[in-house]
Amino acid sequence: MKRVRIGDLLVENGLVTPDDVTRALEVQKETREPLGAIFLRLGLVSETDLLEALSELLQIPVWDLQGCPPTAEALECVPQNVCQQFKAVPVHCLGDDLYVAMANVDDVAASDAMAQIAKKRIKPVLVRKSQLDTYLGTVAPEALGQVDDLVSRALEIAADHSVEDDDESILTIEGTAPVISLVNQIIAQAIVLKASDIHIEPRRDRVDVRYRIDGLMHEAQNFPPKLHPMVVARIKIMGELDIVENRLPQDGHLTAKLENRSVDIRVSLLPNRHGSRVVMRIMDSSAMSLSLEDLGFSDVNLNTWRGLIDNPYGLLLVTGPTGSGKTTTLYSAMKTIAGPTRNIMTCEDPIECDLDGVNQSQVNERIGLTFARQLRAILRQDPDVVLVGEIRDAETLQTAIRASMTGHLVLSTLHCNDAIGALPRIFDMGAEPYLLSTSLLGVVAQRLVRKLCPNCREEAPVSAEDAALIQHYLGQSPSHLWSAKGCQACAGIGFKGRTGVHEIFRITQGVASHIARRATIEEITAQARRDGMVTIQEDALNKVLSGVTSIAEARRLVAFNDCVTGQTVLRAA
Repeated sequence: MKRVRIGDLLVENGLVTPDDVTRALEVQKETREPLGAIFLRLGLVSETDLLEALSELLQIPVWDLQGCPPTAEALECVPQNVCQQFKAVPVHCLGDDLYVAMANVDDVAASDAMAQIAKKRIKPVLVRKSQLDTYLGTVAPEALGQVDDLVSRALEIAADHSVEDDDESILTIEGTAPVISLVNQIIAQAIVLKASDIHIEPRRDRVDVRYRIDGLMHEAQNFPPKLHPMVVARIKIMGELDIVENRLPQDGHLTAKLENRSVDIRVSLLPNRHGSRVVMRIMDSSAMSLSLEDLGFSDVNLNTWRGLIDNPYGLLLVTGPTGSGKTTTLYSAMKTIAGPTRNIMTCEDPIECDLDGVNQSQVNERIGLTFARQLRAILRQDPDVVLVGEIRDAETLQTAIRASMTGHLVLSTLHCNDAIGALPRIFDMGAEPYLLSTSLLGVVAQRLVRKLCPNCREEAPVSAEDAALIQHYLGQSPSHLWSAKGCQACAGIGFKGRTGVHEIFRITQGVASHIARRATIEEITAQARRDGMVTIQEDALNKVLSGVTSIAEARRLVAFNDCVTGQTVLRAA
């Protein structure tokens, strides 16, 4: 009997045309992807239609992870790390058979490995990729059970020992493996959930663990305060900090390994009323996209930014609050312009990502190696492009301006609220207007807004207040907006990932003349608008209208002028 192929079946069912199959086969020659995945990526079929066709073709059932979550008995058969490795989740046990939802049901190696571990026959089932990715990307039920078990075992140890915060005996307590595992589990879960920060916060009657995900804090778990000294001690050991010092803040660094990749983590400890508060910032370079196209730039802003970074010399600044993606934007710029004909050098604190072809160096202010001192040393190394992690003082600013006027392209960050607001900040640090007008190329202001989950976003009516705001900034009257709902794909949050909203202040000839005579901010803003600057408010609202984010999320992060009172309002998170 002739074997039916997926392409033929889809054509037979009227889902694609023969020309679509030919097109997909041409793509397959280059990418070696499964044909079904290509149909999906090209938007030729829906995931539901593809799964139904595959189920008919392979005689394998489709499993709905949302409607029928995995049973506890099935989950106990295969460890979580093995599930992550093979992109598979055990869903049901029936006698000697173990039904497993798999990303690739033809993966014989994965089936054999899980069969040996579970001591059962593996029965693959088809599953929606979005459901599988969501499940593997969140904390599985058995992982939570492991945490509870670790806490119980650690409490048994603590009950047998009197432990104080400044007690060196923490180092010598036997059987502290549950505490070590608990800390490892907290870090591993944060990495899997793509958190940017881990907060361990001691309270009077508990210790809270919270993760910052997509810019917002989320409660993860808590454990009894009796374990807090042991957990903090373990983190201090990992970060090579002073284990008996609890009166002063401490900063350290550690490296975690998960799924064959290393993740750098910055550690900060601050004495608190109920013990040391710990914050760990996760610097996962593998999760950092360094493509300019992935940063959320509109077409206009992307073309403007590309034009600015193509300049052979001058000063470029990126502004925004902590955590707004400034470093990622600068790294993406360096990656874009890097090449064998350019010497690109950096002075950073810290180095957040290893960039191929870029000479990166670390500032160390404890030994006197400041940004200004390191920048002066870099300028003796014949650079073409220099990245200064942050302009914090007048000395660094003056050195950067001089470098930009002597044939170097200088990139840096500055803390201020908007792009044009960088000017008074720079003047306050002593820069001369006539020098700034000839050295500054442009300033980018940015924020990171959460993106609506594409699987569950829903239309929402436009309130009178929102309609007035959009009419004021964009001159449009939309019939509807989009709002967050929540589904399994986004873990019920309604948002998934973040994107940038931007304002690019380009120093045109007209703007430069205004800066040189130290015109008012209002005059400079009016000139920049005449020269085509798109404000961050307009960029944010354009993303609202296109369904990328919600109006509430835009209001949370971007300051808008109230259309009735004229006052600037910024909604609190």
